[in-house]
Amino acid sequence: MAEEKKIPRRQYLKYAGATVAGLAVGAAVTAGAYEARPPPVAPPPPAPGPAKFWIPPGKMWIPILNRFMTLDDLREEIKREGKVVVANWTYWGLIDTYFVPEFKEYVRERYGVDVEIEIQGTQPAKGFFMLQVYSALAAGKPAPYDVMHLEDNFYWGALMKNVAEPFLPSPLVPNAQFVDAHFLRFPYGIQFQQHATCNLTVNTKYVDWMKSWLDLADPRLRGKITLWEFTDNGFWGLLAAVCTALGGDWKNADDMDRAIRWTAENIHPNVLKYTSDEADIMENLEREVSWVGGYWCCLAEGYALTKPHLKGPILEPWMPNLPGVYWIPRNCEHPVLAQIACDWLISPEHQFADIEKWPVIDKEKWLMMEEGPLGHYYEQLEPAWSKELGPKGIYEVYPTLEEAKTKIATLDWEYMELHAEEWIRRYQELI
Repeated sequence: MAEEKKIPRRQYLKYAGATVAGLAVGAAVTAGAYEARPPPVAPPPPAPGPAKFWIPPGKMWIPILNRFMTLDDLREEIKREGKVVVANWTYWGLIDTYFVPEFKEYVRERYGVDVEIEIQGTQPAKGFFMLQVYSALAAGKPAPYDVMHLEDNFYWGALMKNVAEPFLPSPLVPNAQFVDAHFLRFPYGIQFQQHATCNLTVNTKYVDWMKSWLDLADPRLRGKITLWEFTDNGFWGLLAAVCTALGGDWKNADDMDRAIRWTAENIHPNVLKYTSDEADIMENLEREVSWVGGYWCCLAEGYALTKPHLKGPILEPWMPNLPGVYWIPRNCEHPVLAQIACDWLISPEHQFADIEKWPVIDKEKWLMMEEGPLGHYYEQLEPAWSKELGPKGIYEVYPTLEEAKTKIATLDWEYMELHAEEWIRRYQELI
């Protein structure tokens, strides 16, 4: 394994502002060929098709391959690669019914090539994806995945271990121009979720008083709480928030030890179970076996139309934010399709899915999946049916773009990656 590096994150953000404008790529524009001899009456030129895509003249520079390529070169490379492998989340059964066919259509529309996509999905065991990448690269083997579609802490872990491939800006990721600079992680990746807070989904029929993370210690909640598994980054965020609520600094070892002890002594007795199994969490909440479920904000956002009594309160002192960031591992086997997959993940089509075109996505799943606009361009895509949520539409459940940029706490997940194991070990000792 190569020596680990502690890399200042500003080094990876400084490229964002100046390098996005003007990126675009697409399918070839066909031009009609006409006979040299003029006919008696010249036929009108063919009507132009929709200006959906544009190819820059000449060859395109593909950074990840360190070479110039024409559109024909790209098509041949796409055919040769044939497949892309993505480490991802499970997305409630939508991987096979929506993600896979949408990506295939996306590539076929733009490049005229049929490809395959393999999406490996998990919720609780995302760290195993990282171990597989580290092990493969340490052994001199290709990375087992072409795109890592995971939370922010894994992105920083990849930078620390020098396993992320710089690939941006790239003409194969033109949709980067629509993403606000706040979410860009050039040259290594892009945040593909506007927000993703570690959250509690609360049954307000029984719990209408929760304001702080410390309220999890209330004896009325005995046996009514599910929390993340200890190895889940959501649990780490909870410990950090509890530490701050107790007046400590979660980067101070003594303060954090006191917070871990307080959590073990005061919150643990109320916990029914620790689980990161989303289906289990949802079943317990819906059957009212538990009244409080520790999960991600998407759960309560999805319930906004279907079960509005299950809400995600704004907890003091802050909500840990852990958005998804995609990146490409070094020595991946399908680098061109990896970049195209990255473009697809931030495309308008994918970020604001059309539920009429893809009826497998109901409104609840849409609200859980989308998570708000990544830039002002996306705001115009808000579906008309979102007014069912209230006069503010999607902003009844999501923060606005400006709120996401200024009011949601961004934690030092790089620091958490370095200390989570000791926190977990200490908590397990105490309980």
